Amino acid sequence: MEFARQEYFWLLLVVPFVILLWGIGVWHQRRMRIRFGNIDNLESISRISWSGRAWFRGLLFVGALTLMAVGLAYPRAIVRELRAVPTPTDLVFLMDISPSMYGRDMDPSRLGRAERIIQRFIYLKQPQDRYGLIVFNWTSVVLSYMTSDPQSILLYFDYLNQEDTPEPGTNVGSVLTNAMRLVAAEQKFDPGGAKTRRVVFVLLSDGDDTAHELERPLADVVKSGIKIYTFGLGTSNGSYVPLVMAGGLNGQVVKYLQREGGTRLVSKAEMKTMRAISEKTGGRFFRGESDKQVDEAMEEILFTGRPVAGFQSNAVRKDLYIYFLMAAFACLVAGIFL
Repeated sequence: MEFARQEYFWLLLVVPFVILLWGIGVWHQRRMRIRFGNIDNLESISRISWSGRAWFRGLLFVGALTLMAVGLAYPRAIVRELRAVPTPTDLVFLMDISPSMYGRDMDPSRLGRAERIIQRFIYLKQPQDRYGLIVFNWTSVVLSYMTSDPQSILLYFDYLNQEDTPEPGTNVGSVLTNAMRLVAAEQKFDPGGAKTRRVVFVLLSDGDDTAHELERPLADVVKSGIKIYTFGLGTSNGSYVPLVMAGGLNGQVVKYLQREGGTRLVSKAEMKTMRAISEKTGGRFFRGESDKQVDEAMEEILFTGRPVAGFQSNAVRKDLYIYFLMAAFACLVAGIFL
């Protein structure tokens, strides 16, 4: 036990004087009763039925003063506390930037919603984690390799939001292949560290996989044991697909994707594909338009679904002053009503 404010111990010097004064008071009270008359004749009308009652009350008051002084000295006990050490996680975001992601059936658009979800992950990032970003349409490009400072990802968002003519095509198999190459490169660069880290893929797309080259890359992901959590973007009503925009992501649409007859093509969310990807890898599917499901996803990916790497024993100071002050108050109340 240690005391943070030892200067309050000087109050203990008052205790001997309190005992002395209390003893003098008890002796004076006893002497007055003897002068008054026979004490035995007063027992029936006196509330003093025990001769040691006054000394016991005095002991309670002295105990209250002593406990109060010790409590004011702020006693603390040093205890050992076991804390779970979470497994460091490498989180790779796989973000669809095909024309259908520029559809405006979500606020501000499907791509804008995907960026906001990633921003929320960045806000809740744990110190030991690393983030990476791969974007894809018909092909895929690594914009950010694994980094402990994911603020650079936000700079790439500014670059993507200035795109006026997104390239057509969606190839989910391409981005999974590229993601596995990224993981293999990290394992080769730091094989020891890679064994202690968990890898998770977060796929953000409307699920409109036009390439249909998903089967083999997905089998490789399943074999590696990496989970894919998917966010389905878009609505069942769908949206027109912008091809040319003036002013980037939030600018005015100049041209939409059209069918051969000249009618605008409507892109609807393909949730079946996204669900299948997550289920086969042991992950989960979440609807991107639901803030509640986004919160659930972050809670599972960043906290509850994270395995424990071990336990760390830390010295923790536990405050004890409240117990001493409560005991002092109890002694004081007992002494008053005894």
